[in-house]
Parts: sequence; structure tokens; C-alpha cells
Amino acid sequence: MTRYLGLLRLFVRTELQFALEYRVNLLLEIMQMIVVAGTSVAAVLILFSYTTVMNGWTLPQMIVLLGVYYVVQGAEELVMQPSFQKFMEGVRDGTLDFILLKPVSSQFMVSFRHFQTVQVVQVLMGLGVTVFGLSQLATVVTLGAALAFALTLACGFVLIYALLLALSTLAFWFVKVDNILAIFWAFIDAGRFPIDIYPGWLRLTMSTVIPIGIAVTVPAKAVAGQVDAQTMALIAGATLLAWLFSRWFWKRGLRAYTGASA
Repeated sequence: MTRYLGLLRLFVRTELQFALEYRVNLLLEIMQMIVVAGTSVAAVLILFSYTTVMNGWTLPQMIVLLGVYYVVQGAEELVMQPSFQKFMEGVRDGTLDFILLKPVSSQFMVSFRHFQTVQVVQVLMGLGVTVFGLSQLATVVTLGAALAFALTLACGFVLIYALLLALSTLAFWFVKVDNILAIFWAFIDAGRFPIDIYPGWLRLTMSTVIPIGIAVTVPAKAVAGQVDAQTMALIAGATLLAWLFSRWFWKRGLRAYTGASA
């Protein structure tokens, strides 16, 4: 474990050095994130200036959900998106061979080798918005609600990771998987609103096939004490199954990979 933590520190430091080579571009990206997050919060405030509840969601709950959304999106764009995109490119051009020859877990290298370090700003902004929303809730956040929030949020991260790993593994058999992932990015954008407001078929899709609804909406409900123990147990079980499947599918894909010299 210490070895892998050391590798993570090395990867992050290396990517940060690359990002700091173009400091003006880095500053512009940060400004863009602030503007996008600010306009999203402003849109919610404007919407709730005409109503007090939207399909059961109050203004503080919507702010919490928006904060969780930016935490999830920021974490996904911080490491998952750049790492898996590089992996798919490596399969196409044969540079994946260099990763497979290293004396470390290939899944670890594929999943955490590349970072968009600027996305840390989006994660921090999401946490700030979440804390602000929590401070506006009518009820006090209990220890049980806080633990439920942490558990469901962690499950959401694992579910998204398992899905992206499985989709990326398809690159071992198909030349271009980017189009499939583009659908996933579109669903990520839809996660900034509660899944309760969507039609039944879309709500089901965002809770099963594309688990962005679980990753964002469920933690926002959990911190308000609106998720029971049975639901959390179901989510935890589904997360474990998704992890096991993605791990098995990854190993299956590795056996199908013939390498650049084949």
C-alpha cells in the first residue's frame, strides 16, 4: 500500500509540474470553473425565487446536491477521464505494452497514472457549496446522516469508476470506444439535477446503467436523513458487484490484448 501511495504522490507531482508550464492557461481554466459553478448556483437561486419546493426538494437541498455534483464531476475529471482516455490511446498505438511490463498492477497504472490537477479546484468548490447548503438546512445534520452521506458518496465514486473501467476495457476489442464514453459524459451533465424530476425511463437509466443518480442524488438525500438503512445496504451490495464485475472484465480484456508487436 505504501508503494502505491508513493506512486500516486509521484504521479500528482509530475502532472502538476506539467500544468504549471502554462500558468496563464491554468488560471483561465480556474476562472472558467468559478464562472460555471457560480452561474449554476445563481440559476438555482433564481429558480427558487419563484417557488419554495421543487418536486420535494427545498433550496438548501438543491444547493447540497449541486455541491455534491461538482465534487463528483471534479473527481471524475481529475483522474478517471484523463487516465482512461490515455489508456484507450495506448491500446490503439501499442504504448500500453510499456505499462504492462512494469512491476505494478496494470489496473492501478491505467486508472491513476494521469491527472488533471486543475480539477482539484472544482472538487474544493463543490465541497464549499455542499457545506454552504448544509448550513442552510432546516434540520441539524446528525452523525448518522453524515456517515450515510460518506458511505453513499464513496459508493457513487466506485460505481462510476467501475463503469468507466468496464467501458474502457472494450478498447481491447473495438477500435474506438470514445463514442460510447461521450454518452456517459452527457449523462454526467444531467446529474446536476435530482433524478426525481426526470421521466421514469431516464430515472431508471441514471440509477442503474449510468449510476450518476446514485453518485449525486442519493448522497444529497442521505445527508438530509432521507435514505434508510435498507437502501444503503442495497447500494453497497450493488457497488460490490459492480467492482467485482469490472475487475473480472479487466482481466478478461488483458487476456485478449495481443500487444503492439503481435
